[in-house]
Amino acid sequence: MLRAGHRAPVLIAGGGPVGLTLGLLLEHVYKVPVDIIDRQLSPTHHPQAHFMNLRSMEILRTHLPVLHDRVLDHAAPPHQWRDYVYCARVMGNELARVDQFGPSIRHPPASPGFRNELSESLHLLSPTQPVHFPQHKFEDLLSAYATEAGLRFRRGVELTRLETTRSDGLRVALRNVQSGATEELEYAYVIGCDGAHSKVRAAVGVAMEGSSRLQSLVNVHFTSHKLAEHARTCPAMLYFVFNHSVIGVLIAHDLEKGEWVFQIPCFPSNPKKPLAEYSTAACDTLIRAAATASGAASLDVDIHSIGYWEMQAQVAATYSAADDRVFLAGDAAHRFPPAGGFGMNTGIQDAHNLAWRLARHVHGSPTSLRQYSAERQPIAKATTSLSLQNFERTLRVPSALHVSYASAQQLEAATHSSLFQLLPSSVRQSVVSSALAAGSAHLRSLEDAASSMGAHLRRRVTEIVQRRKAIGMLFFKWDLGYVYNAPFPDATDAALDASHEFNSPNGFVPAIQVGGRLPHKWLRWTDTDAVVSTLDLPHLMAASKGTPEYVLLVLDTTVPSLSVPTVVVGASATFVDATESLGPDVAALLVRPDGHIAQVWAAATDVTQAAIDAAIATT
Repeated sequence: MLRAGHRAPVLIAGGGPVGLTLGLLLEHVYKVPVDIIDRQLSPTHHPQAHFMNLRSMEILRTHLPVLHDRVLDHAAPPHQWRDYVYCARVMGNELARVDQFGPSIRHPPASPGFRNELSESLHLLSPTQPVHFPQHKFEDLLSAYATEAGLRFRRGVELTRLETTRSDGLRVALRNVQSGATEELEYAYVIGCDGAHSKVRAAVGVAMEGSSRLQSLVNVHFTSHKLAEHARTCPAMLYFVFNHSVIGVLIAHDLEKGEWVFQIPCFPSNPKKPLAEYSTAACDTLIRAAATASGAASLDVDIHSIGYWEMQAQVAATYSAADDRVFLAGDAAHRFPPAGGFGMNTGIQDAHNLAWRLARHVHGSPTSLRQYSAERQPIAKATTSLSLQNFERTLRVPSALHVSYASAQQLEAATHSSLFQLLPSSVRQSVVSSALAAGSAHLRSLEDAASSMGAHLRRRVTEIVQRRKAIGMLFFKWDLGYVYNAPFPDATDAALDASHEFNSPNGFVPAIQVGGRLPHKWLRWTDTDAVVSTLDLPHLMAASKGTPEYVLLVLDTTVPSLSVPTVVVGASATFVDATESLGPDVAALLVRPDGHIAQVWAAATDVTQAAIDAAIATT
């Protein structure tokens, strides 16, 4: 199937966070050799995602603990990002502030060190914690770790052709982007982790379904030490800025180093050249307007890069093609609005699901590759709906301030019309500028202490934010509570109001359910006294062999010994908290290699080898 001397059965196209995570899981953890290529000569340094949720961190902790700890070491301390702020200017005129962690997570920290700040409050929910950590810095850590692990990762190489008609494998053409030299290689599997404009997806003719443009935005990556110095006195992850000069969101990527990203809704007069009106000088002016109304000239602003992107809500029609030899993951498979931070996290979870399946298949163990698309695509569709609901919640404060998304959509549609594009450039720019000025002129009242309109608008913002009716940050019910082959957790308004809660009626309550994540419980090995999480069990049982393993977690000691790795609670391990259990009607659980539940048995007599084999065959 493979060319003689060619070592890897798997080609991963795309060396971003999803591709590198997948490569590390396959080769470093599961001993499946991979080749990874990326057309970029170096990692991007323009920030994109910046939040790693609890489930993504659990995956790193279980399978790549060294990388997990490096992320924790480099991430921002949580007291700097637990709040969202709504303001007229970052350095003055704060309208409202909300603690996105809520009362369940202590503030200030119970003990020094940012790890304790979250983990002490979350230790009954998870063995780790979410982090605010920019994607480009995560990619740097991933790249370094991939090199240490000996992965074959080639930059400056792109896939130009993928032939799927061969019966004995897949033939690809690869091109060196610098020299133009090409080579042809054969692989058993090709995985497209190559982003929104995936060449792998295009090669196999998989369509994207959904909304292609919800909003157009410019994002500006810059450093300002003075702005960060001020922000450290009133820290937040996000500063939603509304004034007559600019509307946008400032993201505090690193308050210690003064690193920021400014997301600005934009309406380019020439959609084919969307950044033509966003020069460095123009963006500098907008940043200063967002920061302060006075003393802007003395603010230090060092712009590193300016990007343009279109917010989309799309999911691939399928995640697999060519008889389950070609797969899609990450942005190649789905694109969400950023509200909720689900994009990169969903991609990491794609990689987690695909890695163990592909590894078992390559190693000759029973598995269903087809289940990858069957499980992950519905999750992406449901997450798209959730992201759109979150996006709607981000519009509530602007709506209260009479900043209309509908009007913005009409303006964007007008600028994309063929008739508008016939106008001279100067006229187009004047029309857009006049429309934006007219739409935001009333926001001057927010900064006028004597204005009754300003007081009214400020009250409306405060009410929405304090009632948690705007966008949240933590989504435990959806990060941890999704269940394969079952309805997605309801995203009602009441549930989203309580998205930060756990072990509460409207928040997340861990449950035993086939297809769901095994609830985290602390266990102590009886022979070594070491403490582990239940989430660690499949990895610990497979560590010596590399092949992903199902694990039988037994709570009724009358369950017979069977040919599957087994942990008996009360014999080989005990709950650290003696009052803990996994429920009154659970004799045994079969846990998949990814920590999801394959089967639950209420009676010990039902736990047979045939029942275990059947559960493995269907998951």
